[in-house]
Amino acid sequence: MISTNDFRTWIARMGFNEKKQLSVAGGLLDMKRFTASETANGRRELTQVERLAMSAIRAGLHPWTPAYDASLVAASAGTPSATVKSDLPAEGTQG
Repeated sequence: MISTNDFRTWIARMGFNEKKQLSVAGGLLDMKRFTASETANGRRELTQVERLAMSAIRAGLHPWTPAYDASLVAASAGTPSATVKSDLPAEGTQG
């Protein structure tokens, strides 16, 4: 089982105050306030897509577009990532 504190940890590492800025942090992931609250309180697990979005936001990445792709490739030493879905941890597990 995934730690229910992962969302809270991410919120804190992003510099948000969980009690006052939970909606703002959840909004970055396109979560409604209720969903962010349920997740922060351990009543809902993060999806793999949400975890990937959390990583992207934490790394300062922008939403993907064809034009932005060139910047991403250049930043990764000129080679697109060879990671495929089978290389990622299964949803509900830690990698």
